[in-house]
Amino acid sequence: MSMRTLVRPRAFQISALTVVALCALSFQDGRAQQIKNMDGSLSVIGTFTSSTSGNGISDNPSRTLGALAQFRQVFRPWLGYEVNYSYARYAEFFSNLPFSVQNNVHEVTVAYFVHTPTILGMQLFAAGGLGTLVFLPTTTGGQYYPQQFRLPLLYEFGLNHPLFTNHFGVRLQIRGLDYKTPNFRSQRITINARRETLEPAVGVYVHF
Repeated sequence: MSMRTLVRPRAFQISALTVVALCALSFQDGRAQQIKNMDGSLSVIGTFTSSTSGNGISDNPSRTLGALAQFRQVFRPWLGYEVNYSYARYAEFFSNLPFSVQNNVHEVTVAYFVHTPTILGMQLFAAGGLGTLVFLPTTTGGQYYPQQFRLPLLYEFGLNHPLFTNHFGVRLQIRGLDYKTPNFRSQRITINARRETLEPAVGVYVHF
């Protein structure tokens, strides 16, 4: 067997290994590009829902505190997305019912997200989207009404302020949810009017 015969397979092996290595590095770089500029946050929210009236009935929801979890990823300052989950418990006071209807309310929404450059150590942001609200009357205070879904429109405005490092900070925001007043599938308490829930929120975020 000649020396030329031995060299060619070895050169081919080296070339093949080089291609594999370059592909692996390219894949890792692509993965790194995909997973950057993400953050997760936890916040305390105040829940303030407007009163509504219609069909001779009025509804005055109670005010309460709740919790909000968010996940965000930003590809460009003007291009990003956000996934939200929130929970709160409050009561609906219908004028024609002797007792209130107490709910566990769950929000799951997705939003388009944008932000400004960092200005004076703060970054402003805004988001708009939609999703679902799940009204789950409680066992003891829900008056045996069934659960109900509503489709809310979501908007948000706020700011992030880093603390000590760019990977951790405080988030302040105001959120709004616009949706149809729940009636728990009962004509007796059907108002047929939209209402708004305002949610000032304060929390912390981790950026990675």
